[in-house]
Amino acid sequence: MNRKLIFGIARNELATLFYSPVAWLLLIVFACQLGFDLSTILAAITRIKALGSTINFSVTAGIVLGYQGIYEVIQQTIYLYIPLLTMNLMSREYASGSIKLLYSSPVNSVHIIGGKFLAMVILSLLFVVILALPLAVMFIAVPATDVPLVLAGLLSMFLLMLTYCAIGLFMSSLTSYQVVAAVATLSALAFLNYVGQIGQSSPFIRDITYWLSIKGRASEMVGGLICSDDVIYFLSVILLFLWFSVIKLDNERTRRSFRGKAGRYAAAMATVIVIGYISSRPAVMTFYDATYAKQRTLSEESQKVMEQLDGPLTITTYVDIFDPEFDIASPQSQKDDFARFKMYTRFKPEIRMKYVYYYSAPRDSVLYRQYPGMSVEQIAREVARKKKCNPRRLVSAESLKDRIDLKAEGYRFVRVVERGSGEQARLRLFDDMHRHPSETEISAALKKMIVEPVKVGALTGHYERSITKKGDQDYSIFATRGRFRQSMINQGFDVVEVDLSNGGSIPEEISILMIAEARERLSETELEEIDRFVARGGNLMILADVGRQESMNPLLARFGIRISEGILAQPSATNPYNLIPCRGTQGAAEQMKGFYRNMVRYAQRAAVTMPGAVALEVIDTTRFRPLVLLQTDSTAWIERQTTDFIDEQPSPDPGVGERLGHYPTAIALTRQLDGKQQRIIVLGDADCFSNAELTAGERPGILSYNFSMIPGSFRWLCYGEFPVSAAHRPNRDTDILLTPMSLPVVKQIYCFWIPLLIGVAGLVVWLRRRKG
Repeated sequence: MNRKLIFGIARNELATLFYSPVAWLLLIVFACQLGFDLSTILAAITRIKALGSTINFSVTAGIVLGYQGIYEVIQQTIYLYIPLLTMNLMSREYASGSIKLLYSSPVNSVHIIGGKFLAMVILSLLFVVILALPLAVMFIAVPATDVPLVLAGLLSMFLLMLTYCAIGLFMSSLTSYQVVAAVATLSALAFLNYVGQIGQSSPFIRDITYWLSIKGRASEMVGGLICSDDVIYFLSVILLFLWFSVIKLDNERTRRSFRGKAGRYAAAMATVIVIGYISSRPAVMTFYDATYAKQRTLSEESQKVMEQLDGPLTITTYVDIFDPEFDIASPQSQKDDFARFKMYTRFKPEIRMKYVYYYSAPRDSVLYRQYPGMSVEQIAREVARKKKCNPRRLVSAESLKDRIDLKAEGYRFVRVVERGSGEQARLRLFDDMHRHPSETEISAALKKMIVEPVKVGALTGHYERSITKKGDQDYSIFATRGRFRQSMINQGFDVVEVDLSNGGSIPEEISILMIAEARERLSETELEEIDRFVARGGNLMILADVGRQESMNPLLARFGIRISEGILAQPSATNPYNLIPCRGTQGAAEQMKGFYRNMVRYAQRAAVTMPGAVALEVIDTTRFRPLVLLQTDSTAWIERQTTDFIDEQPSPDPGVGERLGHYPTAIALTRQLDGKQQRIIVLGDADCFSNAELTAGERPGILSYNFSMIPGSFRWLCYGEFPVSAAHRPNRDTDILLTPMSLPVVKQIYCFWIPLLIGVAGLVVWLRRRKG
């Protein structure tokens, strides 16, 4: 291949581009757009700091990613620029007749297409240089800028532009009309965005069409994850359309039959499809996480889980045809669904996904009126046809009884994760804005199959809070509700009820015992059984409440704790006096870390809310070492007289011992037993974890940490086994030195001066050409 010929064609093409105003105008418009996008996102971030809020995210990622991030916005609009640059690459040669001169000169089709494309590569580099200009302000204004993340984004933008250029070059080679070439390029890009939806019901076809789709291809790299599959995709599509362009020119220079021409196109297409199919197999993919905090990679704990997870792994999704969430796992959505586990297939490529479509009794009575006289099976098959699901794939829920109890799941979307050795765990969707399980829930389900399960026993028999009932005072939300993300059964725990009232015993597999407000005094036999549980090293969580001193103090005395008489009160302008915002202590932040450290960090607002709490007293330290986890503010006191906190506003009465001060509301107890630290948590309020409190919403001026305390506490009680931590190392670039006052200067530089310099450069080139 004669490189001089390629460079010569590229030089002539660049001269033609830059001697006309089109390229310069597009560079100016692109620079202006970038300037306005940069100013918008900088204004949003500086506003956060100016309002006194803490920036708890990567500022670099905030600038280049997110809804208003410059790379995200540019990615959605760059396709508008490329057709205007590529529409005359070959169309001009056809229209002017100069293509005949090229054919008669000592150049072949590869030289022509290679030179034209090289010119577009250089022009694309100019766009990338403009796109890199925000790095200047980021280096100055953002300490510890995450440079690899920015470079990964620039790489994705460069590959995306080259892909668009290759497509535009081919479309330009098809016609002598420049406008037609531009429209054809836009049409081709639209088709490549849509092609991923074609043939998704067929396993073979969907692998091909899904890979061909350009939709969202740059998003992973923009986000900092460079995947070999995406890089090969861009290079393959570039190769394909350059190959098509060469074939088009060759076909014009050499007489061939229609079959011969079509065969060459088919060979090119087949070659690229094979490359794409092989490169998209999980086993051959490689990844590089360019983010400093490695946010696009599994956390260290999750990676350890994957290392231990040997053998085959199958994720079977069960979905009811009548379920509103059917579309998530429909045949048309299976490729997108599989992509949700991409971080896991990176470490375990042999993960298999299976889908079972079934039907139960329709919950929507409209269906019975819509299909009168039909059986449930017939209705299900009609609904399946409307949802483009093969009716023959449907099975009844009844026929699956031996495999899974779908009734217990409410006939809702559920996945069963199963190892080759038979261990199983479940993954569910959640009734929140994110819906899908995050890394924490997925890793917990996987880990549950490779370690001894952590079983939590909830004591019953004395009117304790129920882990299954849905009453306001009960605990079903955090304990057993499958559709609640933070529920313990979704975080790796098994929660069962334990009844000691009829001579029962605590099973050996129970490692944590929860006693939530016993309203009757435990018998001596029951206390002795709890003593045996403690003696063998079991851990406890004990939740007391107002008025339970008589029933619970005998139990707490065994651990050196007592409930004070009375109820805690604290003045508030917006909340009842008996709603106590409890703050984390410095000792808890240093020794327990986790969410207690965050509570201390945001001490002015962060609190665990306790609606009706009692103060805890340490009366004996000979057996267990106490550590105060939560305490009241200094304005609280123990109210011993008032019981009506709705119509009355009590005040402390020193005459009856009501004094202002910090009162403990949560205490951790530890001791060494048989070479292992035994752990107990005692709380002065059982309502703080109740269904009503967890759904109460945010109180004015209080950042509630009740949700966080539940997994944080049980993680400590089970020695960090569960929940699985998805924490990554903290970001360094969490500050910005710009102020709202300095933004006009930045905006002026990027929105005016840089476009002006580009315009001046274009004017100089134009004047020199005229003089020449």
